Amino acid sequence: MNTGTLRRLWIATIVVLVTLIIASSLWPRPVVPNEALSDKSAHFLAYFSLALLGSGIASPAGLWRAMLRCFLLGAALEIAQTLLTAHRVGDFADLAANVTGIGAAWLIAGQGRAGWGFRAAERLSERRRS
Repeated sequence: MNTGTLRRLWIATIVVLVTLIIASSLWPRPVVPNEALSDKSAHFLAYFSLALLGSGIASPAGLWRAMLRCFLLGAALEIAQTLLTAHRVGDFADLAANVTGIGAAWLIAGQGRAGWGFRAAERLSERRRS
């Protein structure tokens, strides 16, 4: 698989995850039952996953942009919950959980691991050639 194809598939996966995050943030009822996972844990995991996935195709120099986009999505959704829905309310604690997830992913990716998706694809294609 060439780099362009991998990048398009990776971005499509990110778009699917962003769509799920948006839907679960604005949906009238919680997508994950409260008994299964705490609200703050769900926020942490969603934004950790999104930031880690974004870091897979980010260059080390562009990693901060990927993390900023994740933060802006979370902030926009907290505002949207208050302004656009009658059934949800934005919460700074939710935003803090988002930031904690993004920060954890940034700590992992920031240690020279940004772009890990491309390196993993290269290794897989090398194994196939062998």
